[in-house]
Amino acid sequence: MATGTELEKSGGVPGGKVPLAAGLGAVWLRARVRWAGMQPQQRGWAVVFALLLGGMAAFLLWNALRTDWRILYADLDPEDARQISQTLTQAQIPFDVAASGGVLRVPASQLDKARLATAAKGGVKSGRLGFELFDKPNWVGSEFDEQVNYQRALEGELEHTVGSLADVESARVHLVMLHDSLFREQERPAKASVVLKLRHRDLADGEPEAIRNLVASAVDGLTPERVVLVDAAGHLPLGPKTAEAMRLTAEQALEEKLIATLEPVTGMGNVRASVTLGYDDAATEQTEETYDPDQSATLSVQRSEQTAGNLPVAAGVPGTASNAPNSQALPVYPQQTTPPQSAKTEASTYGVSKTVRHVVESPGRVRRLTAAIVVNDRLMQPAAKGKAPVWQARSADELHNLTTLAQAAVGFDTQRGDMLTVQDLAFDDNRPPAAVSPLARVLKEAESSPQLVKYAALLIAMLVLVTFGVRPVFKRAGTPVVLKATAKELPAQSTVKPALNPPVQPGPDAVRTHAQEVFEQVAEHLKREPAQSSRLLQSWIHSE
Repeated sequence: MATGTELEKSGGVPGGKVPLAAGLGAVWLRARVRWAGMQPQQRGWAVVFALLLGGMAAFLLWNALRTDWRILYADLDPEDARQISQTLTQAQIPFDVAASGGVLRVPASQLDKARLATAAKGGVKSGRLGFELFDKPNWVGSEFDEQVNYQRALEGELEHTVGSLADVESARVHLVMLHDSLFREQERPAKASVVLKLRHRDLADGEPEAIRNLVASAVDGLTPERVVLVDAAGHLPLGPKTAEAMRLTAEQALEEKLIATLEPVTGMGNVRASVTLGYDDAATEQTEETYDPDQSATLSVQRSEQTAGNLPVAAGVPGTASNAPNSQALPVYPQQTTPPQSAKTEASTYGVSKTVRHVVESPGRVRRLTAAIVVNDRLMQPAAKGKAPVWQARSADELHNLTTLAQAAVGFDTQRGDMLTVQDLAFDDNRPPAAVSPLARVLKEAESSPQLVKYAALLIAMLVLVTFGVRPVFKRAGTPVVLKATAKELPAQSTVKPALNPPVQPGPDAVRTHAQEVFEQVAEHLKREPAQSSRLLQSWIHSE
């Protein structure tokens, strides 16, 4: 038994081959029949779904045909953007300029060619001009104009030089030139301000001082102390390192030393270390003077001795004659003398052993060191096919050896109260990774290609719209049209045989069977009398 679709394909054309025009006409006729059989509400939904499908198709077509622009340069100065635009125009490369004017885009297929073309012309010359300002002579400029141009040129040269450093992406330099005056209060020293846009979070050690010295050496009368460095991102001050910054640097150095010492023993990635240093913030000055009573020495000895012999005693009659020189005593008054005298004096100075110590301690002395070290379990058996790796806790002797190595690496001092702990703990990486579902893998792969995700989402939306929107509407609208036409027109025609109508059976299978038989009868009638069927269809459409 031939179905209705087969009858439509083979009816009126030998061999079953339908011309293109006839096929399009049949499709258009079926569409009109279905449209006429819809209710007003169904027609409204069909129009909405058709508009949505058309919009999605138009968007997909536009997105597929539009140019894929890629950024060639960003954050350009207007002068640089103008020069690069001229270069691209001469190379016949299409480009697009953003609204801000600082971003140039070219098609993805022309990106490499555009880079080569701009590099051949010298590339981007961002920033201010240096001494190129004086390439063209200024015949009408005043002395003030020359001074201003010289300052601008010097600032531009310093910007180019500082920007050439490996850790500096770009630089901006502002100078205040030295101003001499006959009056001291009107003198003005030279100063400089430098704004740095860094490629990394901070500069290397000693690099801020190098930039200060570089700028100060290029300007007359400028000292490094009068050069101010500012980070454009504001992450950290670029001045001399503070005590906190020095402490963090020292702790990081000790942590790296611990890891470098223990990793050859424990394995790569099996050590985690944390070090905390405590510093004395106050300065200390101490003087000690100690005496040892058991040890003494003679410092100096002074002795003196006086001796006096017999001396005559005055005798005779008091007066001049007895006291005159060369006078002789009279026998009446005998000669008398004094007894001899002697005196001794001794003075000694002794010194006791003494020790004097003067200690001056500046701020920054390490008061205490605390270190915490975590080592992973020992890997006994690596992961194999279908088997998880096997880990085993380390022994006490091994932990003791690791502790001794760590103490020697950081300069452990018990008198200072240092503390160092080594613990064996299992890392989270030891656990076998969780199984990843296929959906999660698909989502992870989709993250790397957002363009594919966008197209897939639009395609899925169109399929959902067709499957759950358009198809049910046309399906519901298609069957009632045939039944309605059959019910109205078949009784007026004598070609329909009542005996062919099977008894109505309850259930969906019986309804589908009856509908198929009715459809075959109508198709047979249409093949037998095509002209009358056409007039019937036209009158039915006009009646709607």
